[in-house]
This record gives sequence, structure tokens and C-alpha cells, in this order.
Amino acid sequence: MWFPIVVRIPFAIAGIVAGWFFAESTLRYDVVQLAISLVMLAASIACVIYAPRFLKGSGARKDKL
Repeated sequence: MWFPIVVRIPFAIAGIVAGWFFAESTLRYDVVQLAISLVMLAASIACVIYAPRFLKGSGARKDKL
């Protein structure tokens, strides 16, 4: 049951960021929160997918990780 936690973290951070710019009772707040959280979720998934390739290309050894 770790997946809902992984998805809730970007939504929580996106809610804080969206709250800086929009009032919480508006539709724009929901749209901005969704957009920010989707970008953060996509970026975190991309980091998980491509991190081994970058570490291998940078010369990092497995025994030091």
C-alpha cells in the first residue's frame, strides 16, 4: 500500500505551492494543484527510471552506492 503515499506527497506539496498564488475555494486552485502535482509525479518517475543510466554513465561504481 505504498503507492497512495507516493501519489499523496506531490499533491500535498502542490497544494502548498498553489496556495501561495490562488485562494483555496476557486477552480483555478484545483487546476493549478493538479498541474503541479502531475509535473512533480512525472519528474519523480523519470528520475527513478533514468537514475541508473546516469549513475552508470557518470562512472559511479555499484559497491559505493
